[in-house]
Amino acid sequence: MESDRENPEHPDAGRARADAREALATLASDRAALADRVAPPRWYYPLLGAATALFVGSPGARDGSTQSVMVVFGVLGLVFLTMEYEKRTGVTVSRAAGPRSLGVAVVLGVVVVALLGASFALEATGHRAWTALTAVAAFAAMWGGGACYDRVYDRELRHGR
Repeated sequence: MESDRENPEHPDAGRARADAREALATLASDRAALADRVAPPRWYYPLLGAATALFVGSPGARDGSTQSVMVVFGVLGLVFLTMEYEKRTGVTVSRAAGPRSLGVAVVLGVVVVALLGASFALEATGHRAWTALTAVAAFAAMWGGGACYDRVYDRELRHGR
């Protein structure tokens, strides 16, 4: 059991414990402030889902120029979305906060790549119209998965790994 009484062998032990508690409280406050600051706005993941849907649905375009336009708009959407997020928060998030948020990000990446692969396969087998379904699935995955990522990221940032 912990005690704040003075230890005759270490007269500064009580003060050291108080300083440690104060430092930990300050760290917890800083972590909470950072988590509040990096939280994306409500519109972030729907727009990210739309940009992702453009990529995933692009194999279903009728011609190469439409496909290229879809990819270009998807890229521009990602660039402007990232720039706006950084402008609003003042923060560039370059990695996951911990192992769980990294796991969610990896799963989202695998899902999007699998959907893109399915879209190419549908187009190659003459089922071009069905690529719209993969685009809708990519949109939903990014919107829902992004919200899941944010919850996990927030929890790891606030409470540590």
